[in-house]
This record gives sequence, C-alpha cells and structure tokens, in this order.
Amino acid sequence: MLVPSVGRWRWWIGLCISCAGCRHEPPWASPDWRPAQPPQRIVAASLLATEVLLAIAPRARIAGVHELAVDPRFSLVVDSAQGLPLVGAEAEQLLAARPDLVICDAYTRPETLALLSAAAVPVVRTANPGNFDDIAANLLRIGRLCHLEAEAGQLVTSMQTRLQALVATAPAVAERRVINLDGGLHTYGRGSLFAAVVVAAGARPLAVERGVGPFRKVDVEALLAWQPSVLVLEGSSGEADRSVPPWIEQHPGLRLLQCVQAKAFVRVPGPLLNTTSHRLVETAELLQRELTRLGRP
Repeated sequence: MLVPSVGRWRWWIGLCISCAGCRHEPPWASPDWRPAQPPQRIVAASLLATEVLLAIAPRARIAGVHELAVDPRFSLVVDSAQGLPLVGAEAEQLLAARPDLVICDAYTRPETLALLSAAAVPVVRTANPGNFDDIAANLLRIGRLCHLEAEAGQLVTSMQTRLQALVATAPAVAERRVINLDGGLHTYGRGSLFAAVVVAAGARPLAVERGVGPFRKVDVEALLAWQPSVLVLEGSSGEADRSVPPWIEQHPGLRLLQCVQAKAFVRVPGPLLNTTSHRLVETAELLQRELTRLGRP
C-alpha cells in the first residue's frame, strides 16, 4: 500500500473539516464495529493494547507495538515485546507499519485519528477505564475487533476469578486506610483505577472517603488530619525496603504521620501501579499481600 506524505494528508483533512459535507464518521467509529475479516496486521498503539494483544493474539498478526513496550520504566511486557516492530504516536509511524487495524487509547491526538481514517486505516480508541468492569469491557472490545473473542473472554474470566479470590482474605485488611502519594503530593481518588485496586484488595480508599476526585494534589495539613494507616508508593516491591523516601524527609509535616513513623509503606513497581489492562489484578494482589504482612493498624 502506498502511503501519501503526512503533509498532504494534513492538507486534505483541513479541506474536509472546512466542508460540512465531509463529516461522515467511518464505520469503525461505532462502538460495536467488528471487521468483516480477522485483521492480520494489527498495530497496538498504546500500552494497554500491547499488553492485551501479547496475551491473546498470535505474534504473526501483530505488525507493531508502542515503543514504550520495551521500556522497563513503563512496561510489564518488555521481554514479550522484544523483536516486534516499534511505533510511536505519530501518524506517519503508524502508517509505516502498513496496518489493517490500529488500536490506541483515549489520549491519542485527534489529528492522528483523522490521518489514519483518511488513509482508510481502521483506528479504534479504547475507553479510559475507571474500574475493573471498564477494563473487562476494553478487553472484550479488543477481542471482538481482532476476532479473538474466546481468548479475550478467557482473559476476563481469569481476572474476575483472581479478584473473587481476594474477597476471601479481604477481612484481614479491612481496617487499613490506604492512600497513594508521590513526591508532588498527588493522589488518586474517586473514579480512579487506584481506588478500584484498594477496594479489590479489601482495604479502605482514604482519598475517596475524603471526597477526593480522580486526581488531586493534597496538602500536608489535610494528610495530618486524615492520618492514613498505609502509604502506597511507587518503587520496587518487597519487605526488605522500609526506608523513608527522601521526598518525605523533605516535608517536615509528613514525618508526623503515624504511618510514616511506623514505616507502613507498600511499594508497587511503576508499570504495575499504572497499568490499565488485566494485569492490574496483580496490583490488587500485591497490595493485599503487603497489607496482610503489615498486620492490623
């Protein structure tokens, strides 16, 4: 397939936008769209799509994966992604992979979507998930798009089975008031995947209880009033590291938190803390395991 220059496509799109009669949506804009034939050159233009495709699709059908897939700071599938073509976020990079389906996420630029559609390349955005049901919906949609419904269904069933297994041991950690924090004092609250993880682990999502939205910076005074019993921090997991992070030491007020004095930290690797795929259940399992180890507050 010949790929026209991106400059020409931008000009063409600008012309179409200025034309009221050129606003017809392509068929793949429908949430229920399924290609007539199984796509054979699928490009995973997001980490979510990459993690899912590497779990359900034959490797020969993956024409490219997001370049962050081989970066251990962000990816859970570094080893599995080795040897696959890497793509960035630009339309010309995606088109160069000669895809017959591109799966991206909610953060993909509208211009990129328009360029791909103008080239008659089906491009589908997964939804921005806020809970495990949303994750399951994304998995099933990817499975439908790729004609891999059974494989995606198995992935969802496995995730749900593991979530259900956490319920049996949830009472042991039910009293823990958990909040995540970074060096900028940002935290995740209502409607966030982190809150969903805390609930799945059986603990109390403190930010949600205090009325915090999906993402917010909190001040030290609020944290001192809330008195979380556990801080979840990004970092290598394991019982051995109970050190106080330097950024906490630099906030004198944070040292007054009882959880800091008790070194009640749970460290979660960044790729696991930030994943939006079925792998998030591993985060809930890790959190419950570490909260159980810490014991009751």
